This record gives sequence, C-alpha cells and structure tokens, in this order.
Amino acid sequence: MDPFDDEGGDAWKPKALPSDLPTSLDDRRVPIEPVTETEMYDGWQGQSQFLTSPVVAQPLKFSELSLDDKNYDADLAKGIADSDTRLMEMLAAQAAHSSGPGFDDENAIATNEKLSEDEKRKMLQKALHMAASNGNVDQVKGILTGKAREYVDMNALDEDGTTPLIYASCFGHEAVVEALIDAGADVDKQDRNSWSALMWAMTNRHKQIAKILLDHGASSDAKTTSGRTAADFVAPDSDMSFYLHSNGYNIGSAGIGDDDFYRPGFSQDQFEQELMENELRRRMMMESARDLEVDLGNVGIDDQPEPDDDFEEEQQEFDWTRCLYDQMFVFQEGDLDRILDIIVTNMTPQRSASQKPVPANMIFLSARYAHYHASRDLLAKLLNKAMDRINEVVEEHQWDMTILAFWLSNVTLLLHYLQKDSGLQEATVLFQAQLAELTNEIVILIVRDAERRLDKVIDAAMLDHETIPGFEGITFQNEWKIFKTKKKVKEEPPERKYRPPSPKQRAKPAPRNVTSLLSSTLFVLDLYDVHSVITAQIIAQLLYWLGAELFNKIMSNRKYLARTKAMQIRMNISVLEDWARVNNRQPEHYEHGDLQAHGENTVEAARRHLAPVIQLLQWLQCFSSLAPDDLEALVDTLQQLKTLSPQQLIHAANHYRAEVGEKGLPKSAMRYLTDIQRETEARKEKDKINRRSLATSITSPRPSSIASIPSTPQRNSKGPANGGADTPQLSPGDEDDEDDAPENLLVDPAYMLPFTLPSVTDMLVRYGAGFGGVNRERERKYIPTVPPEYLTKLEGVGGNGNRRPLYSEQDWESEEP
Repeated sequence: MDPFDDEGGDAWKPKALPSDLPTSLDDRRVPIEPVTETEMYDGWQGQSQFLTSPVVAQPLKFSELSLDDKNYDADLAKGIADSDTRLMEMLAAQAAHSSGPGFDDENAIATNEKLSEDEKRKMLQKALHMAASNGNVDQVKGILTGKAREYVDMNALDEDGTTPLIYASCFGHEAVVEALIDAGADVDKQDRNSWSALMWAMTNRHKQIAKILLDHGASSDAKTTSGRTAADFVAPDSDMSFYLHSNGYNIGSAGIGDDDFYRPGFSQDQFEQELMENELRRRMMMESARDLEVDLGNVGIDDQPEPDDDFEEEQQEFDWTRCLYDQMFVFQEGDLDRILDIIVTNMTPQRSASQKPVPANMIFLSARYAHYHASRDLLAKLLNKAMDRINEVVEEHQWDMTILAFWLSNVTLLLHYLQKDSGLQEATVLFQAQLAELTNEIVILIVRDAERRLDKVIDAAMLDHETIPGFEGITFQNEWKIFKTKKKVKEEPPERKYRPPSPKQRAKPAPRNVTSLLSSTLFVLDLYDVHSVITAQIIAQLLYWLGAELFNKIMSNRKYLARTKAMQIRMNISVLEDWARVNNRQPEHYEHGDLQAHGENTVEAARRHLAPVIQLLQWLQCFSSLAPDDLEALVDTLQQLKTLSPQQLIHAANHYRAEVGEKGLPKSAMRYLTDIQRETEARKEKDKINRRSLATSITSPRPSSIASIPSTPQRNSKGPANGGADTPQLSPGDEDDEDDAPENLLVDPAYMLPFTLPSVTDMLVRYGAGFGGVNRERERKYIPTVPPEYLTKLEGVGGNGNRRPLYSEQDWESEEP
C-alpha cells in the first residue's frame, strides 16, 4: 500500500525520533568527558608514569547560551560578533578585488595624458588596494617605486574603510607587508572599526607578520571600537603567544607571569612530546658515553637546568675598545700557578652555559689586566704558562673526546676574544698563532680517536653485514678443488626469511654501529659549542676516512670483488648517506661580505668523499654485462666513473670473482682501458719532465727561513693516491712523490684534509648577535664573565687577600683605563 495514498487504509504515521536526539538548538545535552590515562614506561629508571588528561573544571551549560540570558557576557558576545562580522567583510572585499577589473601598467596610467589627475589618483589607489589584498608584491613595489607613487596614499582607506597594509596583514601576504612598511606605511593605522594591522595578523594567526609589525613599532595597546586590544586576540599559551614571547614580546599571557603559581601547564600532547624529547636526549647521552667510553658526567647526564639570572639582563655591555675596572681579573704573579691549577689542570668539562667557557674567560680577563694595567712580562708569563698547561691536559687526555671537545671550544673562543680586543690583538700575535696550531692538533686528536673506534667495527658492520638475504647459495668460478665439496646451505622457509630480525641478529655489527659513532661524535661537539666550521671539517674528515678505508679493503681483498658483495656493501653505504641527510649541517662560514653562509655541508661532504667507493661498487656490478663490441656503452659507463683511474678499473676487473655462468670484462674493453692507462702514464711523465726543467731554470735563491708561523699544520702532507679522484692541492715538492707513489692503486686514509680556522667574521656571527644584532641572547652567552662559584674558589687571589669583584656596583664607565 502506498503510504502517501489518502484513499482507503490507515494513514501512515512517522516513526518516533530517539529520545536523546536534540529537537532544537537550545536542547543541548552536557557532553560526557571521558577521562583518558596514558602509561609511559621509563626504561632507564625502570618505572612507569601515568599521565591523566585534564578535565573541565565546570561542565558546559549550553542551555544558558541564549540571547535572553542575563548572565551572558554582553561584551564577549559583542566581541565575537564583531570579529566574525569584520572577517566576513574582509573576505567579501577580497573577493571583490579578485573579481574586479584589472588595470594596465601603473606607469602607463600615471603618464596617460587623457586621464585627469583625479582619475589617475582613483585608479592607482584602487590598484594598490587590489594588489595588497591579492598579495601581488611585484605590482605593489611597482606602484611604490615608479611614477605612480605620487598619486597614491599608502595609508588611505578604501570604500570599505581598510588600508593596503591591513589587507596584506589580514590575508597573510608577508612580502607585501614588508614592502609597504619599507615604503613608510603607518603600522598603527586603523580601519573604520579601529582594527589595526596587528590585530588582523593575530586574529588570523600570521606569526611572522605580527613579529614584523611589532619589530617596526606597532602598538599593542590600541583599542577597537569595542575596547579590545591586540592582546585580546591571542589566547594564553597558544602558539602565537609562545612565538611572540620567544621573540621578546610579552603578549598573550593574559596577565599571568612566568613564575605565577596558577600558570596552566602543558596539554597532554605537549607534555608527552616534552617527555619524548627529554628521553631521546637522555638516550643520546647514554649512547655517546657508551660509544666514546667517556664519563657520564662529561656528557651532561647529571646536569641541572640553570636558574634564570635577572642580572644578565641588566649587565652593561662589554667594552672591547678599552679595559674597564670591572671587566678584567686582577692577580699577582705569585698567584698564577694556583689560578691555572683551578681553571686548566684540575678543570673538569662543564656543559652549562655559564661554566663551559670558564677557562677562556679567565685567561682573557687576566690577560686584559696584565696588558692594560701591569707589564708585558706578566702577560707573557700568563700566556706561556697557560699554553703549557693546556698542552699537558690535551696530551694526557688525548683519548677522551669530551675533554678534547671542551678544550677545542675554549681555545677557539679564547682566540676570538684576543682578536676582538683592540689592544690584545696586536700584543698577542705569536700566542694567537700558537692557539691556531693547538686548535688543529686537537682536531687531529679528535679525528684519530673517532677513527680508532670506527676501525673496530668497519669490517663487520660495512663489509660483512648482509642487508639483502638470499645470496647464500651463489657459487663462484674456479673456487672448488678436488675432493672438496661445498657445504650445502639449507634454504629457509619464506615466512622465516622475511620476518623481522631477532634480538640476536640485531645485536650483530651493522651499519648502525658506524652511524651511532658518528652521531655520538657530533653530539659531543654540539654539546660543548664547537664552532660549526670546525665541526663540519671533523665530520668531513671522518667521512673521507670511511670512504678511503672501504675503498682500500675492497680493492685489497678478492672476497669483496664480486657482484653480489658489491650490492650488499652498496646498501650498507646508503645508510651512511641517509645519516648525512638526517644530520646535514651547514657551516656558518661567510665570504666577501656575503650574508649567506657558504661552505660544504654534510650531504655534499658525504657525496664527495664516498664517491670513489660508490663508483667502484657500481663498476663491479655492471662491467660483466657489457657487450664485447659495444664501445659506446663502455665509454658511457666510464663517463659515470670519473673518480676512478684506469689502473683501478683494470685491477678490479682482473681480480673479479665471477659467478658460475657469468662473463668477465670483454677483451676489447680491457684493451681500451689499457690504452687509456698508457696515455695517462705518458702524460704524467711528460708533465714531470716539464716541471723539472722549469725548476732548474729558476735561478733566484729561496729564503732560508720563514718569519711567519703556519696557522694550520697538517698531520700528513701527502695527498691521497687516487689517480682520478679530486685530490687536495699539494705543494710542488709533494707532487713528485705523488707521481712516483707505488700505492697509486689505493687511497691514503691517513691524509688530513686542509684545515681552516673560522674567519673573524665567522666568529663574530657565531659568538655575537649575528647580522643586524638581533640575537642578543646568544651574544650574552659569550660575554667574558666568571661564575660566582669559581670566584669563591679564587678567593684571596690578588695579594693580601684583597680581590676586586669582577662586577661591582660602582659605575666605572667614566674612568679611563
């Protein structure tokens, strides 16, 4: 029966609605708040922690949210309505601008003689508002810098009562905002409802734009027509609030101070993320202490966060042009040994921000006193004794990477101090050269220590570890003798072959052992604030050593000169490439006044130093598939192997372990490589004769001595004997050794890459406020000061027990040194 048929039958009745279904907007049920609890197990402490999400203190009462409710906050309702209405108006205005008629070239309009001045002004003003609303930065710059500039007013309101800067701030056009501000736009100009550009940026959560406006003096106290300020548009402890607070703007805290007892804590997600970060850092410290065999305390396992010191915010700026009385350390010659005992000989590595640079700070402040207020003899004794003590400590702990990194950081910082002080810069030239030599020596010791640890695992982890299963049954030609049979390998079932590795298998050496040592080395260098230019060179040296060792081991052992082994080793090396991408570091090196950092990052270093071994593995995998008469394919293949010499290619082909049924390198290809090798040797011999004849033609005597001291001595001056690789530059005397070297087949793993110290600009950027002086917090970290606990240890130094405080309350700025 048709339920809608009114003729005959009973009328159809609709089903009743569920009783819990709301029947109107005012009929709202109070939601049930589930209490969630998360258990986190701390493996290091052996205990569990239970995290409970916070619940609402007072249940929401939706039934009371009506227009007739007298308890409802009228101001809040007005604010919400005001925000929503204004946002809809702005969106409508932007849509009108997007769909409106476009204008021709602004300069053409400005120079059009057929248009009146008033028409030009209206058209160009409209064009500026449209470009700012749509984010057309090129058009905005064209109007502000061209002939149309005299016809527009950057602070003018359009028909909707909005300025171009407000449009750009509302819709997140950061480049347009910067262009308008640079051209002189008023950052505090308000629209017809008294909303400023800062209010719109905060409402729509444009953090960068809000910071730009505040940096250019935008007021956070301006009020709308409803009496709201910019702070009312930022929720307490929101991302916007944290971002502005981290940049020095206390907006969005809603009157809650940093130390307020009632300050709300993290949400559950933020709290769990904080725990995960702390756990990851703690685990990294434990692994570094295990891998590098150092004391747990030296990697910060027991460090406590330092309390905020309000004094640091109020301290006067350090004067590098003269020596003020509260910016030096007064001592007597008889106290010198005791001072050096405390800050050098008995100094344990500290990683807190105030205690890491204590040796550099103390030596520098003492040197200031000796130079400006004492005598040259006292300065010379101080610096010579300090250098001897540091050398003794470095020599004694040459296998402890944490102590080496600690002193590498302090020596570099001390060198920066001496170069920055105008008086000590000229008086300590010889000592600065010694510091440069010591820096290079410490770098060599760190590299040697890391290489020693890597050498223990490189064979098992990189060469013998099998990443790809299923190659156990492969047989090779000419490797079985009479009365000898190969041991049969029982094939594993598929379900066991592809299951995750067992704990016993995971405990075997693998590429992660190598990357773990690299990560531990990088972690320790970062822990003690070693300059990024030096850190990048240390990592590059380790990557070079790994590439050279792997290359030599493969070329020297016929076991690895096989297609299947090459595939396995190539997969293992890809783990090193992945590590370089994850830990990519760009050194803070600046050249020729450029504001952009230059230098070889970690990815580029890995690509360059691992190229020879990677190309060798590629050659082992592909040359057996070359056709005998396909010369073009051979040439194309050799073009991809530019770091390998013909001698290395021939050696790999002659000692190749061919599988049963696999062909070797065709004879035509071998003849081609042999011809290339002869040509290369003949060219080298000719170049050698030309160099010798040129050397004998020079009659001018060479100087018998060199006055300057080399700043970067090298451990080994002989370059790597890789004929086709990009070898570092050698001196003329070393080039003959390179040509006659019998080990041309292999790469020299002991070669030290050219080491360069950070330039003066690099140190000023790293240890200062950076370009533009915006990073004042980092600059305060590297102001030469001494913590109070060390001043207590030095109590009585200075003669007769009278010690002048490092920072006294008396103002000495007016006194001359």
